[in-house]
Amino acid sequence: MKFHPAVLMLIVWSVCVVMFYVLPFQLENRVMSLYGLLILLMFIAAYCLGATAASRRMVQRPMPIDVAIDFRMTDRILITTSAIALAACIMDVQGRDLFNLIDSYQVRSDRAGGLLSAAESASTVWFQIAFITSPAAYIYLVREITFRPRPILWRTAVFGFGPILMVSLSAGGRNPLFYAMLVTGFSYLLRKHVFANGVPGAKASATKRKRRPIFKLNTASRILIGVLVACTTVYFARVFIVRADVVGGVDAMFGIAGSSWGVNFNGPLADVFFAVLGPDLTYLVFVFVWYVVQGFVMSNTIFTSYEGPMMWTAYGIDISSAIVRRTNSEFLATGFGHLLSLNTYGFLPSAFGSLFVDFKFLGLLPCFIWGWLSGTVYKKVKQASDPRWLLAAPIVVIGILLSVINTPIGFSNGLVTHAWLIVAFMSARVMRWRPAVAATGLVSD
Repeated sequence: MKFHPAVLMLIVWSVCVVMFYVLPFQLENRVMSLYGLLILLMFIAAYCLGATAASRRMVQRPMPIDVAIDFRMTDRILITTSAIALAACIMDVQGRDLFNLIDSYQVRSDRAGGLLSAAESASTVWFQIAFITSPAAYIYLVREITFRPRPILWRTAVFGFGPILMVSLSAGGRNPLFYAMLVTGFSYLLRKHVFANGVPGAKASATKRKRRPIFKLNTASRILIGVLVACTTVYFARVFIVRADVVGGVDAMFGIAGSSWGVNFNGPLADVFFAVLGPDLTYLVFVFVWYVVQGFVMSNTIFTSYEGPMMWTAYGIDISSAIVRRTNSEFLATGFGHLLSLNTYGFLPSAFGSLFVDFKFLGLLPCFIWGWLSGTVYKKVKQASDPRWLLAAPIVVIGILLSVINTPIGFSNGLVTHAWLIVAFMSARVMRWRPAVAATGLVSD
């Protein structure tokens, strides 16, 4: 964790604001109010106060070479859970064309409409099982990529990416796959810290077992990763283009963005984008960046005008929404109806807009606690006395980066992801160096 959580939060939101005002976004039938901006600053300040209360800026201590982590129980739990998720996803998608993006888009639209109309959920028991178990794959990616000297690629593919890919295709969304890519990237960056002084817990003089070199990306691996990232980017772009085609093409989609979304891409410099990139690429720039900055706009509307009930996590947390839908669907529909009247339903509200809908100004308290927990993880990682805290580092950093979208426990089934993080942390065992441990190393090869 290079930056203190409070500093990183300020950087993320500063970049978000700059992107919105520098690029040619033009609001239509929306107004950015000073009152809403002040409330946003209150929430950011609450987070930063919590983070600084837990820790101040610290210098990174080296990873202790005499400490090992026994991940054997963790591996059994996460691999078993990911296998269950993969099997449940396969059962759920029987008879469906996973690569028909138009059908996937319709499924997502039907689900959104069902929440507004208080309709019963049509999800299968297999989808519900996958909903609970698939987030374990994110934590397995962290464990496998960050801590294993030589990650087992087939396990990473099957038990790490397998459930996430199937959930993304099944639900027709991008968030799980996007989150998995971020987890993978940050987990790989952590390896430099974990293995800076060799394999922790292993002393060469204490064991005669010949060790294979620590895995590093070679040229072929980098090329393969580049190809995979390119394919994923094309998939994301194709999703947006298909949705535009459904309503008549890119030009029609720009019209819908202006009339229905309340934003367009016709501000200053818009002509330059259209002249250089053309309509299709300009549209992709618009929707990709809008994905990041819309929370800034939507939260301002929510802070300024939301008069619905406090939804007590039913808005911001996926699993809470699912439970309330089955126990009090009318309450859920009422709250979402207020958001629809503000033209914010279906858009990303940012972490702070989500907290405001769920708790109004009481949301400042969980925001402070979020900051305090982030600061605690930062402190533990910097102290480097217990390497298990590195399991949480990518999740915490990504939670801050995606605060422009939702809270860490609200984005892409985040509450369940954090539950599996706690399970992994508690099931891993810290061991001080001794000959038997040295023969094992930080993890089992």
